[in-house]
Amino acid sequence: MERRAGFTLVETLIVVVLLGLIVLVGYPKMSSAMLRNDVRSARTAMVNLVAKARTGATQSNRRTWIKFQGNSAYVVARPRRLPGAGNADTLGAVVNFAAAYGVAVSATVDSIQFDPRGIGTGFGSSATIQVSHGSYSDAITVDALGRVTK
Repeated sequence: MERRAGFTLVETLIVVVLLGLIVLVGYPKMSSAMLRNDVRSARTAMVNLVAKARTGATQSNRRTWIKFQGNSAYVVARPRRLPGAGNADTLGAVVNFAAAYGVAVSATVDSIQFDPRGIGTGFGSSATIQVSHGSYSDAITVDALGRVTK
């Protein structure tokens, strides 16, 4: 009697079916974890924008603003010091949160302003920025002193 090395078709099909079941059970949890991670990453990026605006105000002795336009946000400083058109310098890049993280951004104000001392002005006692994707959402609050709470 001759012995052959390898697996039979039945054994291979059993392994493929078992792997398919494992993926089927694990996929919803994995996609849920990915969505939560995207929301958390977007919140961290928003906190970094607030820090950039506050630091830019104190280091350059100018007023800075975080501007919100739809799902995008960016930091500007006035008066303009770099050559170019307009009356403000953009500090860093415009962050499109929908493209980068797949989240929607909503804020209670259209901009957050920091004076040259790094104190928040022009938005009352606090401003809240919320990032969300589906049923997952997270928010940060910037108070009048420029402090961020999560």
